[in-house]
Amino acid sequence: MRSLTSIQIRLVLSHMVVAFVSVFLMSTFAGSAILNAARNEFQLTLENLAISANNSLVDPMRSYYFGQQDDERLEEVLRKLSDIYPNLRYSLFYRDGSPMYDSDDLLTGNPDFPSEEIAQALTTRSGQGSSVRDDELGVENLFVAKRIEQNDEVFGVLRISYPLQEALAPTRPLIIVLLAVSAVVTLSVTAFAWFLAANISRPIQQLTEASSQIASGDLDARVSPSGPRDLRRLAEVFNNMASRLQTHVNELRSFAANASHELRTPLTIIKLRIEALLSGALNDSMVATRFLEEVEGEIDRLSRLVSDMLDLSRMDAGLTTDTHTRINLGTLVDEVIETFNIRAENAGVSIVKHIAVPLPSIEGNEDQLIRVLNNLFDNALRYSPKGGKMTVNLKPGRYGATVRLEVIDDGPGIPADHIPHIFERFYRAEATRPRSVSVKSSSGSGLGLALAKSIVDMHGGEIGVISEYGRGSTFWVELPAD
Repeated sequence: MRSLTSIQIRLVLSHMVVAFVSVFLMSTFAGSAILNAARNEFQLTLENLAISANNSLVDPMRSYYFGQQDDERLEEVLRKLSDIYPNLRYSLFYRDGSPMYDSDDLLTGNPDFPSEEIAQALTTRSGQGSSVRDDELGVENLFVAKRIEQNDEVFGVLRISYPLQEALAPTRPLIIVLLAVSAVVTLSVTAFAWFLAANISRPIQQLTEASSQIASGDLDARVSPSGPRDLRRLAEVFNNMASRLQTHVNELRSFAANASHELRTPLTIIKLRIEALLSGALNDSMVATRFLEEVEGEIDRLSRLVSDMLDLSRMDAGLTTDTHTRINLGTLVDEVIETFNIRAENAGVSIVKHIAVPLPSIEGNEDQLIRVLNNLFDNALRYSPKGGKMTVNLKPGRYGATVRLEVIDDGPGIPADHIPHIFERFYRAEATRPRSVSVKSSSGSGLGLALAKSIVDMHGGEIGVISEYGRGSTFWVELPAD
């Protein structure tokens, strides 16, 4: 059995409560209106009956008033009243309100002198009165009184009474029908509420189950969009989130595996060289020097690798807090090229630059953009052959809304099937893109281009590569201009 705290049960109960209260109030109001209408209608019937009898009682009552008693005539008039309604009770009162005659012989002495309806008939201008109260036997009755008068001379009061329950008996079928309709409405609302709650709670339950599966490690869990539009949209967003989470987790696992491999390689080399030195190579100065240089190079590579991984992790987590300033990218390119001139000369590679003037400025972080330039220039220089050249073009981009940087090398190019993966982390295409032997450089970590892409993305720009295997490569960056 479902818990009372489940959303479906709570929705059904809330609808049931609202339906029950609403139907109860409407039924109470309608039932009360029906009973009041029936009572008023019957009261009007008794009043008309009293008015009709009043005309016949004027003469007999005048006779009583002047001492000429005519009981037969009075009884004849009153008998006609009882023939209309068998349970009708009628009473006569003197003009002072004291009892004179009662059809059931219940008026003994002078009870409740005068009663409410008698007092109203004697004192009001209309000469009529009515009340609902218990009679001498404790039965609730409707009492109607009419003053007997002629030419402003009062002779007495006629009172007619009838059991209220019997008067309202014709309304009982209507009340039963009203209660039946109320029950049907309540059950219908409950059934609809159950269907509506199931339509709402089922997608939520599916989302809950899928969330639990993902929390337990099943990243393939998805939900089928169903129910109201908002819940279908929620399911679609959940599926997108789950897909992105799965992608990120897979990337993280791949990143961790590749990082472990990349870290293991320099550490293994360092360990082997140190073991060799401890085993006697330290006594050979030339071998010791070469081993120490290799250890230093691997430590530098390890340091760069760890630094790149930390920077990528910070960017992925959104922890970069570096402020952006207005930057002249041409000046920045000149400064970075200046630092690469000596390396290019040693490698036998010439650097050619073409910087358009004037050039719009950009908003960005100078240190991060320098890192992008360093990675692109280092990549181009590393793969350019001796005697080749590296060309740097800087110019306004499309429609003047961006600044476009192009870094062109004379290297072997990139095979077409490698281009879609070139900006992935730890991806290297050395097997198909041999480096010039004239460039003395330690192996890259495979994070340089991935880091450059992350930085460009953070600046709202785009980065890409155009390459044909055997004919060099062009790496380009477009950043939004002010």
